[in-house]
Amino acid sequence: MQRAAHMQENELGYPILLEEDLPKGLAWDDFRIFLAVVQTGSVNRAASHLGLSQPTASRRLSRLEKRLGVSLFDRDRTGPRLTHHGRRILNDVSAAGHSLTRASRNANSQQSKIEGDCRIVMGDGLATYWMPRFLGKFYDLHPNIELKMFVAQDSTAGKNEAFDVQFHYYEPIEVDPVSMRVASLHFVPFASRAYLERHSTPKSVADLAGHRMLEMTAYRIDKGPWSHWLGGVPLQSAPFLTNQSAPLAEAVRQGVGIALLPTYVAAIDENFVPLDIGLHLPAPVFMSFQRDVAKKWSVRASINFFRDVVFQRKTMPWFTEEFQFPQPSWHAIREKLPGGLSEPDVLSAPWEHSALSV
Repeated sequence: MQRAAHMQENELGYPILLEEDLPKGLAWDDFRIFLAVVQTGSVNRAASHLGLSQPTASRRLSRLEKRLGVSLFDRDRTGPRLTHHGRRILNDVSAAGHSLTRASRNANSQQSKIEGDCRIVMGDGLATYWMPRFLGKFYDLHPNIELKMFVAQDSTAGKNEAFDVQFHYYEPIEVDPVSMRVASLHFVPFASRAYLERHSTPKSVADLAGHRMLEMTAYRIDKGPWSHWLGGVPLQSAPFLTNQSAPLAEAVRQGVGIALLPTYVAAIDENFVPLDIGLHLPAPVFMSFQRDVAKKWSVRASINFFRDVVFQRKTMPWFTEEFQFPQPSWHAIREKLPGGLSEPDVLSAPWEHSALSV
């Protein structure tokens, strides 16, 4: 079929021509509605934001779920709550939304253009659960910088000159690259609310022997298996092992067992319940880059953003060098950060119930 000679505009202002690049039955604007629901926390607010009626937004969201063959939200009286499938799709849709916004800006301004790029690499935990929450703010400040983010399979990997900026958990000993400590991660045991409703809440490290323990290969190599922490006492349930942070965190969310997670997860998702049993493992986060690369405006602006916004330790107690166990007061802090950092389905705190110059 020959493409139309003139692009027409659909009701949300995106060219119909783009629809031909999607699998049959899917529409870019339906994904835009999905993203708006995540950002606003309700279908009503999303519809108002997009200039649609609530029934239209609901119908098109249901159509999207039907075409994808998955449920994107769990719906209850607290509002729409992202499912596992919804979370998987969110990052890609967010990236696509920024690309479409940039394309629209370029089409409407002769002066709009890419002014540079910045290639960054980091571990999958920060890349999945932390960095994407700041991308909107980044593009608000730097709409013409092309940010290229890659996930490292090994967060302790050595210098890789294919990237402009690297985030890792070791301090380089070489004079170059320049390295700065931007945060400290603090790992404590976490479980889900659902898991603790089905099992007794552990009160000590020894109590963990009676629970299903989840772990990452990196933890096992660095700190030893859970049996090491239990003084050789065998676990009563078969453990779960993975080499990625995302399945580890999702397994905890789904109530599979208990795992060590960084305390910042308590600030972004209240489904994760921190367990105060005296177990805490710190991990410094370093940002490194080559001096000559940092002379590029796009890289320098990105570095400043990472340091001053993404890892702002003055306002983020979960990243300070001194360990702080997650507190209910973190709720008020996160609301002041870009995007609020909160999920659309905010619940009461579950644990309450039981300057660069280059």
